Amino acid sequence: MSPVRLTTRMKILAPQLDRHVVTAVLVTHDGARWLPETLKALLTQSHPIDRLVAADTGSTDAGPAMLSEVVGAGNLLTLPAGTRYADAIRETVAHPASNIAVPAPEGGSGADRVEWIWLLHDDSAPAPDALERLLRTAENHGPAMILGPKLRDWEDRRVLLEAGIAIDRTGRRETGLDPQEFDQGQHDTIREVMAVSTAGMLVRRDVWDELGGLDPSFGLFRDDVDFGWRAYAAGHRVLIAPDAVVFHAEAATRGERQVAYSADDRRSALLVLFANLPLSALALSLPFNVVASLVRAAFFAASRRPGAAGGELAALRGALFRAPRLRRARRPGLTASGVNRFQPRWPTLRRLPDVFTGHRIPLPSAEPGVLARWLRRPGVLMTLALALVALVAERSLLATGGRLGGGALVPAWGGASDLWAEYLTGWHPAGLGSGTGAPPYAGVLAVLATPLLGKPWLAVLVVLLAGVPLAGLTAYTAARRLRGIGVTVAVWAGVTYALLPVATGAIATGRVGTVVVLVLLPLIGVFGGDMLREPSRHAAWAAALLLTVAMAFAPLTWLVAVLVGVPARYALGGHRPYAGRRLAIALGLPPLLLLPWTLRLLAHPAEFLDEAGLRAALARPAAAHLVMLSPGGPGTPAFWVTAGLAVTGLAALLLPRRRTVVLTGWLLALAGLLVAILVLARPAWPGVALTFAAAGVVLAASGMLRGALVRLRAPDLLPRAAALLALVAAASTPVLAAAMWILHGVHGPLFRPNPEAFPLVVESHVTKPRMLVLSGRPGGSVAATVLRDRSPLPGEESVPAPDAARRHLRAAVAGLTSGTGGASALTRLGVGYVLVPNPGRDPLAATLDATPDLTRLGRTSRFGLWQPVTPAGRLMLLSGRTVTPLAADATDAKVRIPPGTAGRTLLLAEPADGGWHATIDGHPARARTLDGWAQAYDVPASGGAFTLHRGMLLRHLWVAAQGLALLVVALLALPSGEWIERPRGRRRRGGHARPRDLPVLSGAET
Repeated sequence: MSPVRLTTRMKILAPQLDRHVVTAVLVTHDGARWLPETLKALLTQSHPIDRLVAADTGSTDAGPAMLSEVVGAGNLLTLPAGTRYADAIRETVAHPASNIAVPAPEGGSGADRVEWIWLLHDDSAPAPDALERLLRTAENHGPAMILGPKLRDWEDRRVLLEAGIAIDRTGRRETGLDPQEFDQGQHDTIREVMAVSTAGMLVRRDVWDELGGLDPSFGLFRDDVDFGWRAYAAGHRVLIAPDAVVFHAEAATRGERQVAYSADDRRSALLVLFANLPLSALALSLPFNVVASLVRAAFFAASRRPGAAGGELAALRGALFRAPRLRRARRPGLTASGVNRFQPRWPTLRRLPDVFTGHRIPLPSAEPGVLARWLRRPGVLMTLALALVALVAERSLLATGGRLGGGALVPAWGGASDLWAEYLTGWHPAGLGSGTGAPPYAGVLAVLATPLLGKPWLAVLVVLLAGVPLAGLTAYTAARRLRGIGVTVAVWAGVTYALLPVATGAIATGRVGTVVVLVLLPLIGVFGGDMLREPSRHAAWAAALLLTVAMAFAPLTWLVAVLVGVPARYALGGHRPYAGRRLAIALGLPPLLLLPWTLRLLAHPAEFLDEAGLRAALARPAAAHLVMLSPGGPGTPAFWVTAGLAVTGLAALLLPRRRTVVLTGWLLALAGLLVAILVLARPAWPGVALTFAAAGVVLAASGMLRGALVRLRAPDLLPRAAALLALVAAASTPVLAAAMWILHGVHGPLFRPNPEAFPLVVESHVTKPRMLVLSGRPGGSVAATVLRDRSPLPGEESVPAPDAARRHLRAAVAGLTSGTGGASALTRLGVGYVLVPNPGRDPLAATLDATPDLTRLGRTSRFGLWQPVTPAGRLMLLSGRTVTPLAADATDAKVRIPPGTAGRTLLLAEPADGGWHATIDGHPARARTLDGWAQAYDVPASGGAFTLHRGMLLRHLWVAAQGLALLVVALLALPSGEWIERPRGRRRRGGHARPRDLPVLSGAET
């Protein structure tokens, strides 16, 4: 049997290339669709192949006949249908046709001959000079033992598929390429890689024999990565030769043909890691991947894909059982030192975008130029520019550190654990005390603070600083989803939306809720639009999850969403039967997920107009400001800054096309303006409603700008002039807004509170007395605030005491400020100190000096401090007119009551809401309500050991159920496609040469 010489050498080759002997090994399985072009490419190589041996694995099409005609029956192996690719290659390399001697060239010597094996698939067609370029790379970059070409798509031959491959610590295959990335020479660098594909792999024959070829344990996938890993362990190098090109159809990966044996990519990926990692690295990788596989299986099960969940568990089981036997068969001393430099770092964290986008985003590799290409993307450049503008404009906030407060912002002191405890607890020791659950935004803030070094103030600062660039990015993403909106218009939409007066005003006044809504609203709109598309089953859950977060910070968001979503379902949903169900999910889940806080909103509807933080002073905007989408007040530019946006949005109504986008935008704008007017009547901050209105105007104006860009190329002068005028008007808004924001900075009420402004002298008292802060207001009213031994946490400003307790406080303050006394009433409220800021300017100081049952402790220019004659504390023993404060903790108490007279009362200066549990000497204490609001207990004459605690089991169970529900919704919100990397491209037809196009073979035998 003799080898097939495919062509006669038509030119004199360089001696260094002529000494190479190449055996091409071609394996086929039902590949008649691609085989003609593959064979044609092999026959026309500029460096001819010395041997061609093929193996067919049970094909049922015309492939075997084609091969028999080209290579000859003696050079074709017929194998069973279930033969794996690695076994087929091994049989073919061992075939006598692959080992027949090839005579040396004329005048040459056989002493320096180099044997190569060239692996090819039946759906891979090498370029005419592919083999020659591979061999030249081997000559110039020795000692290279394994080389691979650059793979490009079979159908669209501009698209890159691979330029070397790697595997990360979770088993994910990495190429370092963008999806559908065109080949423009950006990866044409000869370099070491972890592995190369078997579709075009060129390997030295002696290295092949040393490594034992491909391992059949991996089936169809990952045998190439395993081979490259073993090559590095043996001291060899793997190179990519990017000037050599092979066009690959990826037929099996894309599902365009079936294989006759099981091919589990996930099992093979885990098996590569478990079989090749050294023991030290395996000790970390094994438990991590086991947990990751269990999490993936849970995700698949929650996404209503039990088959994928079972497959994930089966892959893990198969890898765990197969890996020990495979490791024992490998050479000793295996190390990962040769390949760990190719593995992407932190793959789990860097793969989080895949979860939310629904498709694979390639990780940036170490190849030069990748970072530069990312930085040249319009969305990235726009976000970086907005971040720079925000940093310059908010420069005054950077120096505040952890003491940022003022306006509507509550200083976020303490750590993330304090926020978690506040949200989980059923009792809030702030002010007069409250058993109402903390608002949900405190839990969201705790989630944000946990990865940020456990610092809530850092989470608040990041929200304020990153709000503008993130809002621009989300608006840009939403604009790009609109049909026909180009990059230029999307960038304009992102920048304009991010720099609206609502954004700058919210930051200047510390309204974190409005900033969060500003960031999330474009994404809610994106998923809201996707709910009208039948394949997007996850969109309703994603919209519900985002709307839940927005509602937690600003409840008004949900009301406006209902006002806009219900009409939009009938206007845009048409007769889609699923639109109503999805709208019910998107709008119905947020109130349910935020229970029982939602019940409090329904009981007090006015609280729908509040948002996270304090009720800060409100500047009522003029009608012109409101029409120009400005809420007025600190941090907002002049109303005419947004005139260009308003004019562009109005002009969009004259467009004959894109009526749906323009009308949708203006309906959203009108709904937002209407709600803003109603909110101002309260009065309350209209920023959330104006955010909806501004988003609608930007949406309408985007349609106008798209038409203007088209008309710039019109042949007539008048349309071009009108288009240019529209573009200038639209561009004026972001330019003027950015300039004025940078010039004026954050000139709102945000400041750095002075820790000495309120002397919390009560910190050293074991009896926990409280401080009453009184401040006179214009018109004669008095503001009263009760402080305890610590500052309130974010969220505690929204947990008021019961109405009865507040009425008692108002009565005590009225008596105190009227000069008629009232210090004794303060004692029963647990108040031990009275403070007046700036006593020199407040007439309340003189009134308190004249009160007989108050003693002034001190007075400075910053504050005046008084103390009631009767001592006070959180827990007090009342015996007639005698008041004895007792030791108590912030929530619980444990104290011994001495014997005394009958009829004594133990007063707990906390609201009596049924949540307190007290015992005296182990027996339940007799409880009653004192002064109509306070918790009190009858004390026997013998006294005894008093123990007090607060029952919080129900609150803990409810929060756990709420967290579980949020987790389930988050899983359902993930894209319903496979989370495992899916093949790119779509099923294609055609693209192969017909049999009659094959060249005539010479059949020369030697």
